[in-house]
Amino acid sequence: MILLNKLVIRGGKKPAPSTLIPAPCKPAKSAFSKGYFCLGLLLLTAFALQEFFHLNWPWLATLQTNDVYKQLSGFALVGFLAYQWRCSILRSRGLMQKAAKLLKRHKLIGALAPLFFYAHAQHLGYAYLQALSLIYFALFITGLCNVEITRIYKQAFRKTWITAHVGLATALLFLLGYHIFISYAYQ
Repeated sequence: MILLNKLVIRGGKKPAPSTLIPAPCKPAKSAFSKGYFCLGLLLLTAFALQEFFHLNWPWLATLQTNDVYKQLSGFALVGFLAYQWRCSILRSRGLMQKAAKLLKRHKLIGALAPLFFYAHAQHLGYAYLQALSLIYFALFITGLCNVEITRIYKQAFRKTWITAHVGLATALLFLLGYHIFISYAYQ
């Protein structure tokens, strides 16, 4: 291509724009070139398969019946969610540069969400626990399928996506608060 472009340009004269042949473009990176996307998709698939086939690890099921383990894994899950909220808090304070620096880590750690959930509970649960679990995974999926992955750069999509992501995170906080209240109220 470049050689052909040089042949078209003779005697140092600038050719007409239509005679130049463009250099080949770089192929667009796929979503699978993003490590956090692959990790998140793998963990989500693993959780979905074990949920669909009603599989569990007996040693983890035994561990999850222990009150101390339930509380510790719950605190770890709350710590994970609090860490993930840092991006939103920084953005709401107008600290966009700090939030942008944190975003790569936010995505990578967010990809571990199914693992944190699985350590606390092996199944989705029933009633409000199922709603809590489904909102948790809907939040995870919206985070996983962000603007970088979908490549939809329209401003309307960005606003809708961030509203859905932060809205689900807020709903999760309310249900999480209710879950914590119920857990300690009925012991």
